[in-house]
This record gives sequence, structure tokens and C-alpha cells, in this order.
Amino acid sequence: MLHKPVDVIATFNVQGRIRPNYIRLEDEEGFLRTYRIEEVLSCREEKYAGVPVLLYCCSIQRGDCLQLIYIKYHIKTHQWVTTGDEKAEAKAN
Repeated sequence: MLHKPVDVIATFNVQGRIRPNYIRLEDEEGFLRTYRIEEVLSCREEKYAGVPVLLYCCSIQRGDCLQLIYIKYHIKTHQWVTTGDEKAEAKAN
């Protein structure tokens, strides 16, 4: 799931903060499934190669397991991508 574009449904509060609510991911059989984001554990703004992004650590319920996912929101292009960046995991903990 490294840097793969994904569909996300998000809401914006009156201060303009973005909260991802649902994400569509490919399951083990190759089908697209929509998962509710149970909790946003962290969000921070960073720059990757000078490109501003919001990096989110979230939890989703996948079957019987609660799974952590890391997604980036590219501010300039309004695109969501998954990330498996170990640096992101270390900073989020």
C-alpha cells in the first residue's frame, strides 16, 4: 500500500481542519471496500520534497481487527494517498 491513490470522504470544520471519515481500500481478493475511519490518532503538516501534505494516522475496523493506516493529503492537488512509511509510524507513536 505504498503511495497508492485512494478515495477518501472527509469533512471540514469551521476552522478549515480536515477529518477523513471513510476510505476505500482494495481487500485481499482485489475488491474495493469502504471502511469507516474509527479514529484519527494524529495529524500533522509536513513537506515531502517541498510539497506540503497533511499526514494522518488513523484506525479502521477490518474484519475482527483494528488496523492502523497512514494516509497523506496533498494540499495543493487535493489528492489522498496511502503510505507505509516507517518514519511516519515512528513519529505517530
